[in-house]
Amino acid sequence: MTDTTQNPIQALPADLENIGILQRLWRGRIWYGTEWYITVFGGLILAVMITMTIFAPLIAPYDPNDFVGAPFTAPGKGQQALLARAGQSPITDTADLTDVVIGVQRNRNGGNLAKELGAKGKRYQTEDELLAGLTSGEVDLIFVNQDLVPELLAAHPDFEIVAEKMGHRFALGTDNLGRDIVSRLIWGARTVLQVALSSALFSSVIGIALGLISGFVSGALDRVVSLIMDSIYSFPGLLLAIAMVTMLGPGLFNVAIAVSVIYVPTFFRVVRGQVLSIKEELYVEAARSLGAKPITILSKYIFPNVIPSVVVVFSLNVADAILTEAGLSFVGLGLPPDIPDWGYDLSKGHSFLVAGHWWMITFPGIMITLVAVGFSLLGEGLSEILNPRLVKN
Repeated sequence: MTDTTQNPIQALPADLENIGILQRLWRGRIWYGTEWYITVFGGLILAVMITMTIFAPLIAPYDPNDFVGAPFTAPGKGQQALLARAGQSPITDTADLTDVVIGVQRNRNGGNLAKELGAKGKRYQTEDELLAGLTSGEVDLIFVNQDLVPELLAAHPDFEIVAEKMGHRFALGTDNLGRDIVSRLIWGARTVLQVALSSALFSSVIGIALGLISGFVSGALDRVVSLIMDSIYSFPGLLLAIAMVTMLGPGLFNVAIAVSVIYVPTFFRVVRGQVLSIKEELYVEAARSLGAKPITILSKYIFPNVIPSVVVVFSLNVADAILTEAGLSFVGLGLPPDIPDWGYDLSKGHSFLVAGHWWMITFPGIMITLVAVGFSLLGEGLSEILNPRLVKN
């Protein structure tokens, strides 16, 4: 009697052939369990950040270096209301303000708005002087912050509203120079990811190459290279990066090179350890006995088995590179001031935290933490998924 029972292990590939990529990805939550959720969550964070970097010119509302608002505009603020003396407004429509004299307060959003509308602006140093100018007839109208309107009308019943909610509303506020924080966060994502990914790429290329050669050749070469790598690894990462960027000077490429030096030993040690283990496997010995050249053994039999570990290390090193780059910028050794950077904004915002301008340091800090956590979760999830011994049946 013929046994028609089908081995489920043999049937699995045939079953998987009929499953699409998206469906296979969705089934991963069953195959890998918690690790799948960790990986997907980290991947979603990174997908959002990468989208920001690619479409930054389209997403960002302003140029990150333009002074588009008043300094220290709080999140959600910035819009203006146009007030006049009750029954004495010279206009009924705000479309044409070319001949109207509008009073504005110095270093407030009303001054920028008056310029945009082409009106003649008369500046006052304080709010009391601005209100007195309207009362005395020095100006026809005044711009005031929208959130102050109820208070001003209660204190000055002889004023009336001509127009409300005019001008720009800054969702996350502005910095000490009046630059939009949302725009700087979006463009800063491009800068941070460029530095982090470039540094991780440089260090992986050098570290993997040295690890493969050193582990495969062994002998005196392995001892010398390992000694050099261990010497670099013994230095604190941030201090080594500070020393490197001091020698190389500021600039995006120089910072990426300085940060990459830190992570070369990490790739080297992981790859070398894998090579020392893999080169003793039977299939490698078989290939060597059949006359395979060393370069063939390295490229076809050893390197493919090293890739899973390299992917995990790469993700984790990118997360650490983001923090290192932010640290360099925080101490003033990062990128030039004209390049939007979260670490630089964090450093400048720290100076104004005591004055109550919390948003300048909060939002860049959140972005740095979010991206670092995203890469860390992705790396930790991949380390579990790519380890066949930990896959759930």
